[in-house]
Amino acid sequence: MLAATPLSDRHVELRAAGGVGELAAVLAMHGFATFDGVPGEDALLQLAGRLGQVVRHRDSGSSGVTVIADRGQPTGRPGHAGFTAQALIPHTDCSDQQHPAELVIMTCVRAGQQGGECVIVDGQAVYAELAAAAPDALVDLSAPRSALFGGSSGLLAAVFEPSADGFVGVRLRLDELARFAPQAQRWIPLLRRTIDHCAVSFPLPAGAGYVVNNRRFLHGRRAFAGHRMVCRALVRPRPAWRIPAGFVPLREAAR
Repeated sequence: MLAATPLSDRHVELRAAGGVGELAAVLAMHGFATFDGVPGEDALLQLAGRLGQVVRHRDSGSSGVTVIADRGQPTGRPGHAGFTAQALIPHTDCSDQQHPAELVIMTCVRAGQQGGECVIVDGQAVYAELAAAAPDALVDLSAPRSALFGGSSGLLAAVFEPSADGFVGVRLRLDELARFAPQAQRWIPLLRRTIDHCAVSFPLPAGAGYVVNNRRFLHGRRAFAGHRMVCRALVRPRPAWRIPAGFVPLREAAR
């Protein structure tokens, strides 16, 4: 069972009647939910299939599930830090794709000996803090083609992407596969500080997991020791669940 966290009210009992429907409802409203009772790849695939369509990733197996663990050797390959024991800066998945999968589901198969806490950051909260403290930052970080994600052959996009339906989608990585135009680059230190301020961390014991709206939440982890193993699935949710690809800016939600 997940330990109590500042987001304990986002926990869903999947084994209860209507559990997956409740999970989808929590995701539609809050963009984040936790669960337990999903011990490995088969159970994860079952949950993912009930939420929507599994999307394959560069690092996934044929089922669409990616097994994330320390492979026991340093990797100098860009974008492969997940397969080490080092910390991962909060990010969104598939930032180099025009239409990233909306949901990221993570479940812990084996906890490490020490560290490895999950880190999540609500993009809605980051957006609201920047709107209050540095509105010019939002203008520059929302400018089309102000960021390059995925290296030289990647995607030109923006950190915050307003859409015609009033939602804002977040797209971000802060590793060697991200480059920013000068007007956006000047705000990256502030963006990092704001992300740190909004971050929430929590342990993930074996069998427990979480789902994030990949267009609203950033996710990462602390460094760890031991043989930690986590499985990940990317999902496009069923339209009937009405899970938005982003968030409503708080200044508009309050009207």
